[in-house]
Amino acid sequence: MTDGSKPVFQKPAEVYEPRGRLDPAGFERHVQFRMEPPPEDLAPFIVHFWVIRWDSALGHYDSSEVMHRPYVDVFLSAQESGIQGTFRGKRTYSAAGSGRIIGMRFRPGAFHAFWRGQMADLQDKVVPLTQVFAWADAPGIARILARDDDAAIAELQALIRTKLPGPDETIGLINEIIGDVETDEALTSVSAVAAAYGKSERWLQQVFRDYLGIGLKWLLQRKRLLLAAAQIRESDEPDWVGIAYDLGYSSQQHFITDFRTVLGETPVQYKKGLLR
Repeated sequence: MTDGSKPVFQKPAEVYEPRGRLDPAGFERHVQFRMEPPPEDLAPFIVHFWVIRWDSALGHYDSSEVMHRPYVDVFLSAQESGIQGTFRGKRTYSAAGSGRIIGMRFRPGAFHAFWRGQMADLQDKVVPLTQVFAWADAPGIARILARDDDAAIAELQALIRTKLPGPDETIGLINEIIGDVETDEALTSVSAVAAAYGKSERWLQQVFRDYLGIGLKWLLQRKRLLLAAAQIRESDEPDWVGIAYDLGYSSQQHFITDFRTVLGETPVQYKKGLLR
């Protein structure tokens, strides 16, 4: 698919790992995804700019995701535009007909510098762009969407610079903690993270609430559940008891309850859905 005479989709400049997608193979078959890393001056606040396209020739597709990090996305499309906060449960996106969405993903904690209210107020919802960005009225959105992908991303970069806040070391620390939680098997509890960083549990919990709107326990649970989902996808005959205990659950029932609460189905139902 092209815009004008040049290809729209190029290889991203860095690897993007879609850990939250519950059917990554299905997503790749039905949806075209492009990621553009931010310029150096925006990197402390933006993970990447992104473009998603889908085409009616590929048929209707529902893409289910579980947010693996407490991101905030700003997105623009002909159908809907807005600011999407952290969704704590499974979120399903429908791709019907043909379309394009352009957006930018903020680093965990970074949108705190742009949002005047409590970050918890953004949980599980999409709010109008105009609550933060004065340029994002209907004519402003239409102007950006009329451009090709590269020009639209360039304009978003210029617009975000008009509201760029000063540096905040806490955002960097939060992202360091999140990265370590995701890669260090020993960091399985709030107390373990507090000890590793020489902080009190109370301080950690307060910083996460202030900057992210969710607690550190949410992140630790999400890590376990997405590891479980990956193991289920990669195994022809999952060892249900083994998965539960390997991930630190005290019982298989506790694992099933957590899995169903966040993903909306039991581990067995999830596996059956992938097979279908």
